[in-house]
Amino acid sequence: MRIDAQALRQHADRVSEENLLRRSARLRGLSRAERLVVEGTARAVGRGVADCMLERAATDANLAAVLETLYPSVGNGAPLDFSS
Repeated sequence: MRIDAQALRQHADRVSEENLLRRSARLRGLSRAERLVVEGTARAVGRGVADCMLERAATDANLAAVLETLYPSVGNGAPLDFSS
């Protein structure tokens, strides 16, 4: 299986950013330092989920097949090869 890991991670980043934007009104009450901590944590969680999915795909053929369909490697990303 070949999964474009970079595309999956970028998608996770976009989801995190979109969620932060939707909750921007709630974040306005925070200090700049507090907001940066919340934003950094949200991004780290998104990246962690993506990395966890990739790790699991290495041993779960069903998940690997789904991720390959959603994030196919087209030669320009950072693909993971699970075929061996």
